[in-house]
Amino acid sequence: MMTANDMAIRTEALTKTYRGVAALRDLTLAVPRGSVYGFLGPNGAGKTTTIRLLLGFIRASSGRAEISGHDCWSDGVAARREIGYLVPSEALYPEMTGEALLVHAATLSGTAPVLRE
Repeated sequence: MMTANDMAIRTEALTKTYRGVAALRDLTLAVPRGSVYGFLGPNGAGKTTTIRLLLGFIRASSGRAEISGHDCWSDGVAARREIGYLVPSEALYPEMTGEALLVHAATLSGTAPVLRE
């Protein structure tokens, strides 16, 4: 039987509303460590909202979200250390080289960049 510590991602009744309109309602899921998990669904299904909640970019209206046992809002730095997130290309800095972008991202996350020749 799996415990909460065996979960890479766990949400309980995760809900996000904007001015009374639900963008995500009562999402409960558990993704075991070592699993590959994707978010599929039509526009407006709550995929982006879920990802933003998991990354701690926005705060849930109710419910909770955890990554590797870390609360995504109150312990967001530790939660984000456990995951990777590929941002859309329009969010990147077009004037930066690939190497400079990796160094910048590593610096922001508090990780020493490892570059190989």
